[in-house]
Amino acid sequence: MLDPQDAQDPQDPLREMFRQAAASGQARARAVPVARIAERARRAHRRRVAVAAGAACLILAGGGVTAAALLSDAPTPVVPAVSPSADAPSPGETTSPPTSTSTAPGSPTQEGPGGDPAATTTQPSGRTTTSPPPP
Repeated sequence: MLDPQDAQDPQDPLREMFRQAAASGQARARAVPVARIAERARRAHRRRVAVAAGAACLILAGGGVTAAALLSDAPTPVVPAVSPSADAPSPGETTSPPTSTSTAPGSPTQEGPGGDPAATTTQPSGRTTTSPPPP
């Protein structure tokens, strides 16, 4: 079927080159080998299986974490009913235990310099220390 323009200008060089290119392309065109198509299909299948396996692992891990969080025995912290008074020491403050001049039963007593037993103290760990005499 000829276009109306073909009848008017049958010797158009550009049109003739396009026709030659189309004929050359049709002559070179071949079907892709079946082995190549099958290999592409196998690669696509492997990718889909890998993505599905990865998604399943993520779902199982997320479910395990959620189950562990819901089933944990850790009690929730209890908030105090009233705020602490200003007279109470803050939790960061620590006081040293009072020193004792007596020793624990069965532990050796060491006297301070000059035989002064008042300079000898026993610490809560059971260790006996001596302090220097007053000047």
